[in-house]
Amino acid sequence: MNPAQRYCPMCASPLSTAEVDSGPPRLRCAAPGCGYVHWDNPVPVVAAIVEHEGDIILGRNREWPAGMFALITGFLEKHDPHPESGVLREVEEELGLQGRVAEFVGHYTFTRRNQLIIAFHVIAEGTINLGEELVEFQRVPPAKLVPWPGGTGDAVRDWMTRRGLAPPSPDAIVRSIYNFREIGPELATAGQPTAAQLRAVRSAGFEAVINLLPPDTKHSLAQERELVAMAGLRYHPIPVVWEAPTAADFDAFCAAMEAERGHRVLVHCAANMRVSAFVFLYRVLKLGVPRDEAEAALRTVWEPTGTWRRFIDERLEQILVS
Repeated sequence: MNPAQRYCPMCASPLSTAEVDSGPPRLRCAAPGCGYVHWDNPVPVVAAIVEHEGDIILGRNREWPAGMFALITGFLEKHDPHPESGVLREVEEELGLQGRVAEFVGHYTFTRRNQLIIAFHVIAEGTINLGEELVEFQRVPPAKLVPWPGGTGDAVRDWMTRRGLAPPSPDAIVRSIYNFREIGPELATAGQPTAAQLRAVRSAGFEAVINLLPPDTKHSLAQERELVAMAGLRYHPIPVVWEAPTAADFDAFCAAMEAERGHRVLVHCAANMRVSAFVFLYRVLKLGVPRDEAEAALRTVWEPTGTWRRFIDERLEQILVS
């Protein structure tokens, strides 16, 4: 429902939520003799898989986090004679290209924004000049496309499949994250994911992300919180300074892990070094996993030395003393 609509457009009376015709709750006018209902029907959106000089052009809207690219899209306007003309208008407005519709790809629901996406393959010519809605674009060879979960990503997947291009599965995308390790059915660890990899995390069955990398380091992903939220995942940022991990950091990590108990979680930092140490301690101290077993998993990533060896030993010693 449109959160901005609070008053009836017919009589200006306040709207309230009520069941209509045994269906889901909807905003409606209770004023005598009015009976207006806000049906909140999906909004039609056109989307273009733009092929230009052999590559597919993806754009980043100025409101999106850095690293997030998708198809060229726009609302179907009432003056567009048909969806085909609407999608060509959007390609010209956003990329400055002249195009022709090569194929209707399909229609897809995008529930989060209450939209119906009508997708086309558009072959375009000319020099790219970005419109005011886009801040950058990227070229991707068709075989290198990585469909994102839901919405226009489904159109990309269908388009690739029809051409015999095997899109990678979400699970394969997640497993390609640097230093990815699967600890068990509910836990995986890794280095820093890219924006594209984060978008696949939800479709791979994960429900939450725990990030131990401080946001101001060179390896961190800009606006990761926003990317995780857009993917429909819960987010627990716990910035752990590499040179000075603390007991409070580990306590916060344990609290986050306990909050996600029973859910599938991806824990990451820059290279899976902070994470593998924290997960080792958590498994031994909180889950009762034998130390040799937990340490074997840790050593597939690295052998802690210096500050981190002391940090681990201090945590283990405190438990033994208590």
